[in-house]
Amino acid sequence: MTYELSDKIKNLKPYNAVTGDYKIRMDANESFINPGETLQEEFLSAVASIKFNRYPNPMATELCEGFARYYGIDPEMVVAGNGSDELISIIMGAFLRPGDKVMSYSPDFSMYQFYGNLYDKTNLVIDKKMDMILTAADVLDAVMEYKPAAVILSNPCSPTSLVMSREDILKIVENSNNLVIIDEAYMDFSDQSIIKVAEKYDNLILLKTCSKALGLAAIRLGFAVASKPIARALHAVRSPYNVNAITQEIGRVIFSHPDYIKKSIEEIKEARDQLYFGLLQLEPNKSIRRIIKPDTNFVFIELSNAEYVYKELKKYSIIVRQFGDFLRITTGTKEENEALIQAISKILV
Repeated sequence: MTYELSDKIKNLKPYNAVTGDYKIRMDANESFINPGETLQEEFLSAVASIKFNRYPNPMATELCEGFARYYGIDPEMVVAGNGSDELISIIMGAFLRPGDKVMSYSPDFSMYQFYGNLYDKTNLVIDKKMDMILTAADVLDAVMEYKPAAVILSNPCSPTSLVMSREDILKIVENSNNLVIIDEAYMDFSDQSIIKVAEKYDNLILLKTCSKALGLAAIRLGFAVASKPIARALHAVRSPYNVNAITQEIGRVIFSHPDYIKKSIEEIKEARDQLYFGLLQLEPNKSIRRIIKPDTNFVFIELSNAEYVYKELKKYSIIVRQFGDFLRITTGTKEENEALIQAISKILV
C-alpha cells in the first residue's frame, strides 16, 4: 500500500525566508539592537542555572509574570508560546471548526492564511483599498456580509506599516459576534494598543512578540493575551512544555529590565524616522509613487520599478523585502539607513 500526501500539503512549499550573506539586512523586521551584548552576563547566568535534565516550567510562570508586569496586566491573562506562529496555529486548530470562515486582509501577515488552510478553514481574504487604510466600518461591513467565525489582522499592519486607532479596533470587537484576533507584533512602536482592556472582552485574543521591539527573534517567543476563560482554554489546548527553558530564562531576564526595553524602542523609532525622512528626500524621483508614514520599525514604499530596485540593492549587499510594487525596508542602524538611502538614490538616477 502506498501512502499519498493529502492535497492540502502535497504542493506546499516551505516558508521563503531570505538567505544569503548580506552586509546589511533590512528584510525581516528584526531589531538592529542585540540585547545579548548589554545583558550578556545576566543571560549567561540565567542559562547556567537551568537543570537541563528536567522539563521546563509548564506554565512559564515567571516569564508570564514578567510580561504582565511590563504591560500592566493580570498574569492570568497571559499565555506564552513558541513564537506567535505557534499561538496562531493553536487558535486555528482548536478554537475554530473545520470549514469555519476566517476573514483576513491582503496585504497582511501571510501566515494567517497559511494556518487557515492547514487546519481546513475557509479563508476569506479581502483586498485592501488602494490607500491601504482599513477602518472599523470596512471590517464590520465585511463581517455583516460574510459572517465569519473569526477575524484576524495585524495592528499596526505588516507590511503596510499603518495603524488602526484603538477606538476602531474596539468598535470591531464590541460589534462582532465572532472571535477577533488582533496581532500587536509592532504595537511597541505605536500607541494604540488595547492590551489594558483586553480582559473585558470574551471574543478577543491579542498576540504579542519578542522578535521585534525586544530584539529576541532568535529565541522564538510570543504571547497571547485574552480574558481569563480564553487564556485557560489556550493553556488546555497548547502542547505541554511548549516554551523551552532557555527561552523562558532569556525572556524572564529581559522583562526584568523595563527601562532597557523602553530605551531600545525609542532608539529604534529614532532610526525609523531617520530612514523615513531620508527616503522622503528621494520622493521627487518619478520612480517613487508613495512612501507611507510608518507606525512600525519599517517603511513601506511603492515604486514603479520595485523589482529592479530590489535586485540592484543586492549588488550593494543590502537585502530588503519585495511585495509586488512595494518594498518593505526594516530600519537598521543610522549608518545602515544612510547606506540604504545612498544606494537607492544611485539606483534611481
